[in-house]
Amino acid sequence: MDTFTFMIAIILMMLAIQFNEQWLAFSIIAIMILTMRSISATVILVFAMGVLYFMRGNLEPYWPFIFFGLIIVALIFGMKGAGGGDAGGQPEYYSPDMYSGLMGGGG
Repeated sequence: MDTFTFMIAIILMMLAIQFNEQWLAFSIIAIMILTMRSISATVILVFAMGVLYFMRGNLEPYWPFIFFGLIIVALIFGMKGAGGGDAGGQPEYYSPDMYSGLMGGGG
């Protein structure tokens, strides 16, 4: 899961908790956990849900601090971003040469 997807999930969970719809926040967590591939991102999402759930009374005045704090915690714990780590980055391009195509031929 990249950082942008994590930010969108946090914003959706904040909105769901703000409107007192905890079932929606937990369903967002469930969908994100089912579609992710890493244990660290799962732990970070569960931690974020705990922070948002326990801060639900004071969420409105402190939402920028909570939001950016959770993003920083996600980056510290090594969640792979769009350009960082070995899971992100640009994919390699194939050579458009006639003899070295996608099937591995050429020489």
